[in-house]
Amino acid sequence: MSHLPFFIIFFVLTINTISLTITNSCDDSLWSSSLTNDYNVTLVLRVDKKNCGNFSTIQEAVNNVPDSSLQFTLVIIDSGIYREKVVVNEKKTKLIIQGQGYPNTIIEWGDFGNRTGTFDSYTFGVFASEFIAYNISFKNTFPRPPSQGAKGAQAVALRANGDKAAFYGCGFYGEQDTLHDDLGRHYYKGCFIQGSIDFIFGNARSLYEDCFLNSVANSDWVGDGGYITAQGQNSTTDNSGFSFVNCNISGTGRILLGRPWRLYAKVIFSTTYMSTVVSPIGWNDMVGDNSANQTVFFGEHNCKGPGAQTASPPRAFFGKQLKDNEAAPYINISYIDGIEWLHQI
Repeated sequence: MSHLPFFIIFFVLTINTISLTITNSCDDSLWSSSLTNDYNVTLVLRVDKKNCGNFSTIQEAVNNVPDSSLQFTLVIIDSGIYREKVVVNEKKTKLIIQGQGYPNTIIEWGDFGNRTGTFDSYTFGVFASEFIAYNISFKNTFPRPPSQGAKGAQAVALRANGDKAAFYGCGFYGEQDTLHDDLGRHYYKGCFIQGSIDFIFGNARSLYEDCFLNSVANSDWVGDGGYITAQGQNSTTDNSGFSFVNCNISGTGRILLGRPWRLYAKVIFSTTYMSTVVSPIGWNDMVGDNSANQTVFFGEHNCKGPGAQTASPPRAFFGKQLKDNEAAPYINISYIDGIEWLHQI
């Protein structure tokens, strides 16, 4: 039997070695995170699509988080688009997920109201307490509704149902009902939130700091366009509401600051820049029968920009311009009892 020349064997082995190196190249530095020490993390799980981590899907990693843990688990997620519907059930306490920047690590799905009902149309659902997310995006890919508030077109990117949840540098992308800020005390810091109709809605008590609110409402829609908020406080004893501090409102189509989902809705914008996409009237009472506009608490405090309060045309009469002392309870983490549970790192 004849033998292959040595240089051919060497060439084949070299090519195979290079191919193996490319196929299995893993950057171990990806899995290093300062959050491990910041939160005294006891378990780190890794998710990626290159067989370098522990799991290839986020739901698999979540399923392997210890139930009812008293210590934090960190799930580090590599860059990429993860097309899956993820549920963090109520037993998965003290879970942190960390992406590689909200433009780079994206979880997406495309459920919508007519298929699942609004509340269950989420791409990512959080039902556990003490959930924290860093540098990751949640996206619902269902397309823009054909008209304002089209029935069945609600499509939630994230549903936050657990208490004491925090989101840092995260993205929320959708159209109608993007962020279901459902129940509990929540904190959003430096996040990007995009939508067209009621794109932040629910009955949580939440503080939004340094966030970008991006309207993608259709510029051809009649009237005052879409809505940023639809808050759901139900009575005077229901201690919920949305407070926006040092935020920025911009985008394309005309938008209103909010309308009440329920009669005692509470929304406050403080020291926020409002571009021309904000409709001069500012607010809507939704029901139009002089009931909600007698009970809602809609306020603005020291906001700037061409979309902020103007003398002519005037804001809706039920939207208040707050004095410093009136705004004070809503402009820092004490509003959500954050001193008790937010990790100051």
